[in-house]
Amino acid sequence: MRLLEPRSRLGIVVRVLFFTVLLALANILFATIAGPLLPGKPLLYQIAKAVFIGAPFLWFFFVVMLYQVRLQRHLSHLSRKDWLTGLNNRRTFFDLAGKRNKEHKAGILLMLDADNFKQINDTHGHHAGDTCLKAIAYMLNRNLREEDVIGRIGGEEFAILLANSSPEQARVISERLIRPIPFRAGPAHLTVTLSIGAVVTSPDTPLEALFIHADRALYQAKSEGRARMIFAQQPMVPDQMRLAV
Repeated sequence: MRLLEPRSRLGIVVRVLFFTVLLALANILFATIAGPLLPGKPLLYQIAKAVFIGAPFLWFFFVVMLYQVRLQRHLSHLSRKDWLTGLNNRRTFFDLAGKRNKEHKAGILLMLDADNFKQINDTHGHHAGDTCLKAIAYMLNRNLREEDVIGRIGGEEFAILLANSSPEQARVISERLIRPIPFRAGPAHLTVTLSIGAVVTSPDTPLEALFIHADRALYQAKSEGRARMIFAQQPMVPDQMRLAV
C-alpha cells in the first residue's frame, strides 16, 4: 500500500500517469483479443469490456478504500485508547467524562490507585506490573455499567465517572472494586488492591476541580491503610460560593 502513497505533488502526477497508461494498455490488449471475437456486436463488446477491464479496476480501488477506512479506524482507536489496558486514555477520559458531567445532574467521580504497585514492579518485574494493570482493567470493565466512563489516566492510576449515581450507590460499587484482584506473575499467584477517592459531581463544577478533590480523598485513603474508599468534602459550586461571600 505504500506504493500508492504519494509523498509529493510529483508523486501524485506519476501515479496518475501510471494508472492512465495501465488502463490504456489494458484497453488496447482487450481490443486486440476481443475485437476479432465479437465482430458487429458492439453491445456485447462493451459489456465484455466493462467486465474484463472496468470491474478489476473498480475492485482494486474498492480494496484500497476499504484498507484506508480500516486503517483510519485503527489509528483512531489507538489515539483514544490506552495501549496496554484497552481503557480510555487520559485525554479521551477527560473528553467523555466532561461531556457526561454536563449532561447529568447526579454523578460520582472516582480516582483509583493500585496499592503497593511499585513493590510489585520491583519484586516481580515490569511484566508482572503490566499483567497487574490488565487485571485491574478487566475487573473494572466487569463491575461497571456501559454508561460509566472508565480511563487509565497515568501509571497505576485510573478514573471512573459513575453517571446518574448517588453516594450510596458509589459505596456499593466501591466495595466490589477494593476487593483483592488476583493475577499471575509467572508461577507466582498475586493479588492487588485499590484505594479510591470519590467526589460528588456537579455540572457547574469543572472536571479539573473535581479531580483535585478526588485526588485529596485518594491520598487520605492511602494514608488510612489502603484498600478503601474515602469521599471528599463536597466542593462548592459557583452559586454556593457567591452565597458564602
